[in-house]
Parts: sequence; structure tokens; C-alpha cells
Amino acid sequence: MPSHAGHLTIVLLMLILISACGRPTSDSGGSASSSADSQKLPFDRQPRSTGISPSQSLIPSATKLPEGTPILIRLQSALSSASAHAGDTFGAIVDEPVVVDGQTLIDRGTPATGRVLEAKPSAHSPGHSPAPGYLRIVLVSLTVAGRPVMIETSSIFVKGGVHEERNRATGAASSAGRKDRDRDIVFGIDRSLAFRLTQTVDLQ
Repeated sequence: MPSHAGHLTIVLLMLILISACGRPTSDSGGSASSSADSQKLPFDRQPRSTGISPSQSLIPSATKLPEGTPILIRLQSALSSASAHAGDTFGAIVDEPVVVDGQTLIDRGTPATGRVLEAKPSAHSPGHSPAPGYLRIVLVSLTVAGRPVMIETSSIFVKGGVHEERNRATGAASSAGRKDRDRDIVFGIDRSLAFRLTQTVDLQ
């Protein structure tokens, strides 16, 4: 029969084998840690230094006149359908400041330039009523900080009128039934006119 010492030796060997089998290897622990590091959540990553915030596109520019902005001007030269021709330019100044989002982008007195798109003097045709003259004009530029800024605006179309000349003493129509000859449209100096932008304008 085996001795008491032999039994102890067998028990110790079995404990050592059980202990060795239960220990995790260093390789498996390292790979688990590596796997956890490689699968970081998105909010663990560093933010990118480049790119534009989506909210920045919602901030209005302080140098742009949006489409539809009204521009009131005052003529610095006279215009008449009797003498104007398509392509002629005329001078004006901005009569009221242009304010966008509480900020004045165009000061009163800013020089402006307009152009005649159409012009026709009144015409006389035998046997027919006299045809009145007409004008169509637009603004084409503003002078901002000493340089011209091209703009596109709505046009203004005006047509001369015809009315009977009346006798000053009686207030009745004259016996000859003459018509007033002011059938041409005339815009005098300092005449105020209102235009409206048809495209957004960047003043920079």
C-alpha cells in the first residue's frame, strides 16, 4: 500500500495542474484589451479641426443686399422721352439709406447710375391721334467705397399723357379744341424714383 507521503504528493500534483489550467494566458488578455481599444465609440474620438459648422450658413452676410431690397434715388439730371435714347445713362444719388437687419449698408447720398432701356418721342400722324412718348429706365450700379458695384433692378416704365387745354377765363375747353402738346414724359432734376433689386448683390 502507498505510504501517507505518497498520497500527499499526488494531491499536490493535482492542485498544481488545476491551478495551471484555470489561469488565463497573457496572450488572450492582451488581445481582448487591444480589441476594446480599437472599437472606441464615436464620442471618444477627437473632433476634426477642419470643416464649416452647419449653423454658419444660417448667419446672414453683413455685406449683401438681398433680392427685393428697395432703393430710392433722386435724379441728378433731367430725362425726357423727347431727347433720350436707348443705352443712355443718367446720374442719381441714393435718397434714403439702405438698411438690412438693422445695419446701414448703403448711405444716403451714395452715387448711382441708371440706364435708358427704351425711349420714344411723341409722334404725329395725319388722321390719327398723336402717339405719346415713353421711357423705360433701370439702375445699373452704385458707387460704394469709391468703386462701382453692378446691380440689377426692376424697371420703371412711364408714358406721356394727353389732355385738353382749357380756357383760363372760363375753364371750358378752348373753341379750337386743341390738345396740350405735353405728350412727352419728362423727369426733372431732383425727381425721386423707387427701384427694387431683382438679384442679390454682394458689396464686397
